Amino acid sequence: MVEMNRSYKDHFNRNLGEINITTEVLEKIAATAASEVEGVAKLHRNFQREVGEYLGFDTQGSGAKVRWQEGQIAIDVNIHLLYGYSVPEVATAVQQRVKEQILFMTDLVVSEVNVHIVTIETLPNEYQVSEG
Repeated sequence: MVEMNRSYKDHFNRNLGEINITTEVLEKIAATAASEVEGVAKLHRNFQREVGEYLGFDTQGSGAKVRWQEGQIAIDVNIHLLYGYSVPEVATAVQQRVKEQILFMTDLVVSEVNVHIVTIETLPNEYQVSEG
């Protein structure tokens, strides 16, 4: 677990202290932001985490992964896309939403958001419109 440190000063340049934000918090913010974009069915979590949850283990999987590279924050988001939505439009919307929410909530600038489309999801049969 990596912590992002940030020092804060008030309007009179007095040091107010330091705030530490873990990567898990950033991953949760990114995952929540991505899941709110229209066209995203759900976020992809790896198989080991899904099995762990099924067996009742507490897992921290969120569908997003934060990396610290060369002094900048990079986030990978794995999503399941709903059928019928444009891949570039949804991916761009996810990138913008994640960057905005991280900046708004933590005052940290994200250098890149990589969106990985894992699958295309269709509606379950009971929701599909039948002809006839």
